[in-house]
Amino acid sequence: MPQHIPWDVSVRDHPGSSDREIRAEPDWIQLQAHAIGVKNHDGRRAGLTHHYDREEDIEAARRQREDLHRKMTTGDLVNFRDLIETQPDFHLRHPENRSLGWRYVLEATEDWVKNQQKWPANIDKWEKEKEEAEKKKKKEEEKKKKHDKAQNGNQKQQQEGEQESEQEEEKPGLTPQERSLLETLKREARHMASLQVNNGRMKSPQTHNRSSITIDEQDQFTPDNWLPRSPDLIRLTGKHPMNAEPSLTRLFEGGLITPNELFYIRNHGSVPRLLWEYHRLDISYNDNTLSLSMEDLKTRYADDFINIPITIACDGNRRKELNLLRKTKGANNAAASVGCAYWKGPPLRTLLLSAGIPPTSPPGQRWWINFAGADSPSEGPYETCLPLDYAMDACNDVLVAVEMNDVPLPPDHGYPVRLMVPGYVGGRCVKWLRRIWVSEHENRSYYHVWDNRVLPLFVRDKEGELARALFSHPSTVCNEQVMNSVVCRPAHGETIGLAEVRKGAKYRVQGFAYNGAGSEVQMVEVSLDEGQTWLFAAREFPGFPIRHGRKFWTWLFWDIEVELADLVRAPSILVRCYDAGKNTQPREIKWNILGMMNNAWYTVKTEMVLGGEDHSPAVLFRHPTEAGASTGGWMQPSQELKIAQAKQDAATPQKQFTREEIERHDKEDDCWLVIDNKVYDVTSVLSWHPGGKSAIMAHAGKCHNETTEEFSSIHDDYGYRKLHECILGAVTEKTANYIKHTAERAAKERAKNAQKQGEGDHLALQKHRWVPVKLTDRRVLSKDTRTYTFELPAGKSELGLGTCQHIQVGFHLQDKMLVRSYTPTRPSIERKPPTPPKSPPSASHNETTNSTFDLTIKTYFPTVSQPGGALSNLLDCMPLGEEVEIRGPTGDIVYLGNSDFLITGPFSPEPRKLHFPRVSLVLGGSGITPGYALMARILQTSGDATQVRGVDANRTEADILLKEDLDRFERESDGRIKVTHVLSQAGEGWRGEKGRVDAEVIKRVLFPPEEGSVVFLCGPPGLVQKAALPALKEWGYVEDENVFGF
Repeated sequence: MPQHIPWDVSVRDHPGSSDREIRAEPDWIQLQAHAIGVKNHDGRRAGLTHHYDREEDIEAARRQREDLHRKMTTGDLVNFRDLIETQPDFHLRHPENRSLGWRYVLEATEDWVKNQQKWPANIDKWEKEKEEAEKKKKKEEEKKKKHDKAQNGNQKQQQEGEQESEQEEEKPGLTPQERSLLETLKREARHMASLQVNNGRMKSPQTHNRSSITIDEQDQFTPDNWLPRSPDLIRLTGKHPMNAEPSLTRLFEGGLITPNELFYIRNHGSVPRLLWEYHRLDISYNDNTLSLSMEDLKTRYADDFINIPITIACDGNRRKELNLLRKTKGANNAAASVGCAYWKGPPLRTLLLSAGIPPTSPPGQRWWINFAGADSPSEGPYETCLPLDYAMDACNDVLVAVEMNDVPLPPDHGYPVRLMVPGYVGGRCVKWLRRIWVSEHENRSYYHVWDNRVLPLFVRDKEGELARALFSHPSTVCNEQVMNSVVCRPAHGETIGLAEVRKGAKYRVQGFAYNGAGSEVQMVEVSLDEGQTWLFAAREFPGFPIRHGRKFWTWLFWDIEVELADLVRAPSILVRCYDAGKNTQPREIKWNILGMMNNAWYTVKTEMVLGGEDHSPAVLFRHPTEAGASTGGWMQPSQELKIAQAKQDAATPQKQFTREEIERHDKEDDCWLVIDNKVYDVTSVLSWHPGGKSAIMAHAGKCHNETTEEFSSIHDDYGYRKLHECILGAVTEKTANYIKHTAERAAKERAKNAQKQGEGDHLALQKHRWVPVKLTDRRVLSKDTRTYTFELPAGKSELGLGTCQHIQVGFHLQDKMLVRSYTPTRPSIERKPPTPPKSPPSASHNETTNSTFDLTIKTYFPTVSQPGGALSNLLDCMPLGEEVEIRGPTGDIVYLGNSDFLITGPFSPEPRKLHFPRVSLVLGGSGITPGYALMARILQTSGDATQVRGVDANRTEADILLKEDLDRFERESDGRIKVTHVLSQAGEGWRGEKGRVDAEVIKRVLFPPEEGSVVFLCGPPGLVQKAALPALKEWGYVEDENVFGF
């Protein structure tokens, strides 16, 4: 293990929850998510508004950016000097809060400054290029006409020859299986004969590779909160760092050239935020350094650029199969941590020669080229190396890539520059490349020595002299990729009903295969009888796969058509492949401590089930594993793993902890985790945790199953031993039930969302992803209150929010996304909200402003003693046209109109529809907005007779939000709406209620607790929990029956 990490654990003693607390713990299954003061599934305490926090004052830097942004949006020309000197960035202005994930990094690129603006030189260039393009187009059209005419004649002769040949070959005695094989051989022979050499100047045929602009909620509280990532990726190591792969089905559907957003991701830590304008690549040799900017790479070496398809695979692809035998020190990769894309950039050889590095090692010596990335993983810089002679061999196509599928590298894949070593494992292809140098010995950094190795079976950990010797030994290193093949169709979980089987019915079994070192996958075979006999599968390569006449850097897709009757009778589907030397894959899995290079025969097993609505017999296909924490594969944990789990369970202390107690310990100086229903104090671990403290803090004080899934997916036996040193006890039975039910509910919601994919595409809000919206207007209502108008993304006609629901607004900071909940004040009526089954439909309303929405927010300005509210000041200072993120809807209370409310709980099978003609509101400060939305909806709904009585608590008259609108509501309501303002620091001219909200005010102003009456609360904890809620309960109101928190 790394010696610089202390691995020290200290646990502060805690007596556990008292008997009284355990007896008083509510039934979390019955208690709804809107229970006042309790954290709901969005992490917000229902009914309580937030206090403004004391985030770092970044307002000054925001103001500096306004002038430049205004200049850019009005079309004025901006040069590099303007950009560097006038456009401040937070990581430059405040180095102590340097944002690794600031979205502004993409607002102004060197390409925009130099090539996209209407500089006189660019205008002249564009006009010349247009003329040249027109001339070239005409020449190509004339050439194509001549070529097509000649090709048609040749094709006709070829077809006639093939028909004659086939007639001669059709001899009696071939079985249907032999006839199918013959056709497969002919088809593959024609394909192989058509393969052409890639000259390195091709364009990627993959054009559907523009990544999603939305951000996954799992990234919101990590340094990667600025990165858009595809929802099709399955996370393997929890929230952070990002390690993910798509499902096999999505990967295969992506085609022979993988779309960028479906490419697997392997990160050791946070993605570094690198600016194209500032990032440099340094190449050192003999005390001299060639320092190249990204513009140097793009212009100085433009003529040397090559653009070729390369397959890259994670060394740990298919590692989960090994983890189910015995835990390795790696994540639960299934079989889709692989992809093939076009990578573009100058050859490494060209850069090395320009830096003065000799083309070969000195006679009798072996030199090494070393590479370092700009990221900062837990064990030091990511470094590795290649033999100098290998890197200098032009036939090896080692390149320094700046583009992936003809667009700039995505940040997860190394933006702005990375190393690509075709035929080598992914661990050698250094991302975020910043430094290259020559050495006379192999690299000795942590990641080169302790990662990307295959060790003998008997090595069970990294401790000991023998383990250290083996990890440093050249025989264990992984360089060339291993030969592998995978079945993609039938997909995992796919079923074929026996009723579908009829004479002559066919099924095409499909998958992919790849190899390393540029060696061709020469043959793929499939077995339907446990390996007794094998069938020949046809291969299909991407276009132009051959380099230098003999190198194959790409994978291939294979397929074979079989009788459907044979397929449903088969106990399994096996696949294996061969290289040009007739070497093939091993049959059995070979376990190793890092879980690397698993290339045993890929096995899909069949199982007879009763499927469909009629429960008719069907065959179910199950792959060995599913990626990440999913447990659906046919491989199950070994007996060794089950025994280890039983021993761990037996050693748990007897102390019990309630959910309320656990949720109090959610800070860096007091951090508890719940794993497998056990409670751990991991505060002392934060300072040395190899994965960084962000990975732990994302789960601090939370009672959910995600922590267990994430921990088990990435930790080995040593990790579990260190965790056990932190143990405090176990959760209570009610908390355990709560964790179980939330996990089941989340699984059902994921399945439901998968079925609904594509529905509601006109709605902007997404429940689990952040969507950017543009600030288009800011109106001043008072000295500290503003109304902000935001524009929805193109193609989104509605926000997607029910009356009284909230949205979450996010803004990117260095360590996490700054998140606040708000209720829009416009539109107050948007769309027909969901109603429970068999309930009458609610009134339908339309507004013409659904493409925008308003937020009314009070600004907490900084003073000499405190920095002020974070998000309110950011919104007050950001320039028009800037973006923030939104997510939702949140809140489990929706007003349907005509006194009907839809109230949803986390475990309710269906939302409850309740009728309350008399509504009382206890609101305070910014908590007025959900009440405001309710009153606005009532007034705008024709015939809505709902009565409202509200108490609005504030300090001064100036603090009352939306007072003019509230007064107007009263005037226009014919007595249905009445709002009483209570001021704790009233001025001399104030004629309304003075003091604080108490039982006397509540009983005098609100409706009494009788049938048809309800109270909704939203305000600071002092108002809601200490004053209003006790008074309401004493008066006769019952929480979760007629008292709810917005």
